[in-house]
Amino acid sequence: MQFTRDAVTGFVLIAAGAAMFAGAWGFDPPAGTAFGAGFFPKIVSSGMALSGLLILLGRERHSLTEVMRIDARGVARVALLVAMIVLYALALDPVGFHISTVALLFAATLFFGGSLPSALLLSVLATAVFHFIFYSIMKVALPWGLLLPVAW
Repeated sequence: MQFTRDAVTGFVLIAAGAAMFAGAWGFDPPAGTAFGAGFFPKIVSSGMALSGLLILLGRERHSLTEVMRIDARGVARVALLVAMIVLYALALDPVGFHISTVALLFAATLFFGGSLPSALLLSVLATAVFHFIFYSIMKVALPWGLLLPVAW
C-alpha cells in the first residue's frame, strides 16, 4: 500500500487533534468561568483535525500521485522536534512557563531555518502574547518556576 504525503499528513493531523481534544477534555473550568485551561487546546485540536480532514478530502479530489519516501534525515528531524516538545513539557513546572516557552520557540524557529534575530524576536513577543492571553484574559495559572520571585 502506498501513502502520499497528503494522506499521511491528513491522518496524523486527525489523530493528533483527536488525542489533544481527549486530553483537554479532563480540564474542568474554574468556578465562575465559562471556560478554563481546556478551552484553547480544544479549539486548536478541533482545527487540527478539521485541517487533516480537509487535506484528505482535497487529496481525493485531486488524486495526487506523489508517494511519500521516508529517509533517515526526515525521521531524525521529526524525532528532534518531538524531543524538544517533551523537554519543554518536562521543564515547564521547574523552570517556568516564560523561560521554557521562550527557549522552545527560539529553538524551533532556528530549527525551521529562521534567523537569529527573528528567532529572538518571535520567541519573546509570542511568549508575551501567550502570557497575556492565558494569564490575563483566560485566568489560567501559569507555572512561574525560576521567575516566582518576580511573579505578578
